[in-house]
Amino acid sequence: MSTATTVTKNRLRHRRRPSANDTHDVPLLSCHSLPHSLEALDPSSSGSARQSLAALRFLLLSYLEDVENRLSTIDSPISEISIPASLKTKGEDTVEDARIWARDALEMLRSIRSDVCSYLPELPDVPSLSNVRAQFSNSLADTTSAVEDVCSRISDKHISALSCRFQSLQAHLTSMDVLMADLHTFPVSARLSGLFDSIMSSDLVTELSDDVTEAEDLARDVACAIKQSLQGSKLIHYVDLPPQWRNNPFVTRGYRFIPLEKWPLIVLSLFAWHNETLNIHTHFIPFILWFIHCIPIFKSPSLQDFPETAFVTFALVCLFTSVVWHTMSGCAHYNGMDLCARIDYVGIGWLISASVGTVVYYGFQCHPNLGTFFLICCFLTGVAGNVFPFLRWFNDPVYRHVRIVFFICMAFTAIAPLAVLAYLHSPRQVIAYTSPVVPSVISYLVGLVFYAFRIPECFLSERFSHWLDWCGGGSHAIWHTFIVLAISQHRTAIASLRGGISCAFTPT
Repeated sequence: MSTATTVTKNRLRHRRRPSANDTHDVPLLSCHSLPHSLEALDPSSSGSARQSLAALRFLLLSYLEDVENRLSTIDSPISEISIPASLKTKGEDTVEDARIWARDALEMLRSIRSDVCSYLPELPDVPSLSNVRAQFSNSLADTTSAVEDVCSRISDKHISALSCRFQSLQAHLTSMDVLMADLHTFPVSARLSGLFDSIMSSDLVTELSDDVTEAEDLARDVACAIKQSLQGSKLIHYVDLPPQWRNNPFVTRGYRFIPLEKWPLIVLSLFAWHNETLNIHTHFIPFILWFIHCIPIFKSPSLQDFPETAFVTFALVCLFTSVVWHTMSGCAHYNGMDLCARIDYVGIGWLISASVGTVVYYGFQCHPNLGTFFLICCFLTGVAGNVFPFLRWFNDPVYRHVRIVFFICMAFTAIAPLAVLAYLHSPRQVIAYTSPVVPSVISYLVGLVFYAFRIPECFLSERFSHWLDWCGGGSHAIWHTFIVLAISQHRTAIASLRGGISCAFTPT
């Protein structure tokens, strides 16, 4: 007998022996029972770590269930028949040692079962083996979302800990040699060890580790920045910001970093001086003035005024979402800050679509069917402006120029309806029709140049940029000013667009 086995038995003999009145039927933590239809699956053949995790759950629960059933018979004082004859012949002490040994194993089993239920994903049951192939892919789709949720809560340490605890259970089971001949008959333990090794070397564990490291780094950076800002009461420098908050390296100071729970400070920062002050008020003041001025339009809109009403509505939405974003850019809660940035992109997308829509609506008065088709295209463009901003990569500073190109492409969707109008009428008529819109287009483009190339802050020394950082008078505020000018110019142009293109020269 090995030294480890001798030590284990000596420890068992020094423990208190339970009386006959002790309760042995302690309820075990339970998960959903293992579907019998999955017994024939071979998860080791799958290259997916997610499938391996799901299969690991099934195999572990199967193994634990089998061990639990066999140990329960040993632990029960009324099941003397379940005690091997080799133990009975060695006396009562050995039998009691076996029961204590079984009870220890059951306690370890409960702990492992709890971890399995907590950290490994669960697949829904399937009724029969014949339905496995048809339903397993759908089950794995559900499991993917479950695993993604698990990924946000655990790291590879849990898999390692589960493996160690499983090995401890195996070592404990082998410590009672006379009982192991029966317990070793379960064939899954070797496959479990292989699955542990497979999962530990998989890309999923690497991703989990990277995600946890990234989250820890973010939390540490946020805590340091909040401390630097004195819980949001002091402006900080660009280098003090966590990387996720850094957008313009030429703006080096004047940053707010206010915890979300101190939201009154965020609201009050609307009226304080910092590097977003002008970015906020170049859109907040026009929003208030136009909203008050346009209230009569919303009270009694007519069919003729519908395009203008829609344009003004989306223009106000764009201005409001911009105000929200630049106010929340100083929030220390990443998800809140990031969401407001994406909502700002949505407002820009709808403004572009509404601008193109007014040109289409009045231009195709002689061809209402074509006009309806292109208006639907404008709407779908606006929907795209709703969807793309919520892609994970879209708000990454690395893709700043991709965002600019995306919105330019949205504006270029006006080329198709204008080309059709030129074919149906004449290029000269289309140029005359769209000429009132040209000033607003120029304003958009000039403002975009300032924004894209970060003019003037990219040319200023730190000595002069200090004054811009004090109030936020950089490229972004200049861009905002040109956007307001372009909205005003386009609204003025709508009065000329209402006349449309004369139908008298339409070719038959």
